[in-house]
Amino acid sequence: MKTNYHTHHELCGHAIGTCEDYVLEAIKNNYQELGFSDHAPNSRVDDFGVRMKPKEFTTYLEDIKYVQEKYKNSLTIKKGMEVEFFYDHAKYYEFLKGELDYLILGQHYISHTKQMNDLKSSFALTSDKDIEIYAEFVCEGMKTMNFNILAHPDLYMCGYQDWNQKAITVAKKIIKCAEKTNTILEFNGNGFRRGTRNTPQGKTQPYPRIEFWNLVKEHNVKTIFGVDCHSPEQIYDTTIKEAEVVYKNLGTNQVEFLFKK
Repeated sequence: MKTNYHTHHELCGHAIGTCEDYVLEAIKNNYQELGFSDHAPNSRVDDFGVRMKPKEFTTYLEDIKYVQEKYKNSLTIKKGMEVEFFYDHAKYYEFLKGELDYLILGQHYISHTKQMNDLKSSFALTSDKDIEIYAEFVCEGMKTMNFNILAHPDLYMCGYQDWNQKAITVAKKIIKCAEKTNTILEFNGNGFRRGTRNTPQGKTQPYPRIEFWNLVKEHNVKTIFGVDCHSPEQIYDTTIKEAEVVYKNLGTNQVEFLFKK
């Protein structure tokens, strides 16, 4: 591996390590480019311990700037964030884009009403309607052209689990939208840390689901490997090496560098 654009930070409350901790590990593992993309602050989402507070955003930017300068001769470092799509956040996305190099769409919540007072975790989607709405959210997000990468696009299978015709329909909608908007789909290595579970298709990890990625191969859509590390030692550990092998053997249209060299 030469790059990773899905790197978290202790400010989100469920990761450990400062930017420098991750940078040193990336250099040790011969990375060429590292992007930080911690969970974006959002004062309207009540999920303490999942994202930094709005007042900490400046601290986050300052920490990235510090390592950019200190390690500029060893590693290219980019500023990003992982952020959900919500229907009334257009000005917020424009603000973030003005401060950062890139945005990752990580749809951790959906809403059946498109509002902010009935959010449901995308890890816990169980009905056909749930996953249809998940696809609607991520597709509307991609259509805004604010996001460079769609993180763990098959996250909806974490709770739904059955790879049936509805799951296939949802997958095709997401993949076709990514193709149309030139959004890169992320094969999420962190999913390999979540163990396996019994599904109607046998024992599988919740995501990435190989069935989803076999459909990706049928379309002209770009893919990227994302470590989604929440501690420095996860930058390139045994789990990530295992996931990387699976990803490289997929045969998708794989890109390594988000920014042209």
